[in-house]
Amino acid sequence: MKMAIVSSYSESCGNAAFTKVLHDSIEFFHKEIDVEVIELDLTLLQSIDRIVRVKADKHINDICKKLKTFDVVNIQMEAGLYGTLPHDIVRRFNRLVSANEVTSVSLHSPRLISTQSGARSGIKKLLRLNIKGGIQDLLGDKYRNIHITVNKKIIKSTINNRARIIVHTSRAQKQIKDFFGFERVTVHPLKLVGADYISNAKTLSNLVDKAGLLDNDILIGMFGYLSAYKGHIDALKALKLLPKNYKLLIFGRQHPQSLKSNGLVDPYLQSLVNIVTADKYLINRVLFMGELNEQDFLDVVSGVDVAWLPYYENGQDGSGIASICLDLCPRVLCSSSFAFDELFKLVSYKNVMRFDIGNILEMNLKTKIILGGEALEKPYGEENKYNLKTQAEAYVNELTI
Repeated sequence: MKMAIVSSYSESCGNAAFTKVLHDSIEFFHKEIDVEVIELDLTLLQSIDRIVRVKADKHINDICKKLKTFDVVNIQMEAGLYGTLPHDIVRRFNRLVSANEVTSVSLHSPRLISTQSGARSGIKKLLRLNIKGGIQDLLGDKYRNIHITVNKKIIKSTINNRARIIVHTSRAQKQIKDFFGFERVTVHPLKLVGADYISNAKTLSNLVDKAGLLDNDILIGMFGYLSAYKGHIDALKALKLLPKNYKLLIFGRQHPQSLKSNGLVDPYLQSLVNIVTADKYLINRVLFMGELNEQDFLDVVSGVDVAWLPYYENGQDGSGIASICLDLCPRVLCSSSFAFDELFKLVSYKNVMRFDIGNILEMNLKTKIILGGEALEKPYGEENKYNLKTQAEAYVNELTI
């Protein structure tokens, strides 16, 4: 039997990393299924140039022709993979989801209700003659509503084409049922650590030696792309409150899609560098470790003393980085974002403590508390409930019934 997964793949992004794990685990647990990743050309799809957009549409049409030859299809749906303009995203998705009668759609950011409204605060600022602030809030609210509008159109198209939906939280499942009366929704949290992974403690120790860190240093890890919602600035503030032998290791790089051709440094990255270099309490305690290959990345997550996930709410229902940390790191501190709320309703983890978003005092205290106890042994979560095998089965449901 043949299965196709439509996704980014060779790109450096979360969707590509998840797709690789998904591909490998399905073939490992279901040897009767041959899985092929149909890779999206993001250079074409994300362009707003008229001529390139025509080529992108042809790219989608070519994929659709290929999808007709498979027994089952899965579409990894993150809106930005399919275009920059909302109309392009919806139109291209409509073609893909209708290409094969046996299709499932994975919705990674399926928010249907805005958790915050900039309209009210924007109007208040305008009434106080804060024109710039008011316009920024109103535009931000409009952008959030565009994302929700796109999600609703994507879900309607999925339902109209009788495809199954896969989400990462019970909240997303309930919202789809409440809004659309649709029942064919499978829930499974993200799992991204491959079945063949074996940790190597030397990876981190070698990096630590080369960086000149000491044996008594406490290593705090933050991981993934450098994005504002991940709370790096809060992390820097919290680090200042901790003893000097606590060192923050930031593994990751700026997102490739944030690279500009204007010759300027990414503003968020520049702000982090400015904060660190201007503060004598941080300059030798914050290390930007850069991007690692897959094996080394998993090794350093396993090896740090504690992982920090001070995420702000951004509308996502799942975090690949969080999933990896919770499965591999013996101590994890994470914020009270909705994504973590929903994850912990599905899976109970014994290696985690939480704090309110932005509360650096609580981060400081909880870090000391969690490091005061002994490192726990794996598995840290309920592996018998959700694991690579159950994730693979969620995606091949139509072929195994």
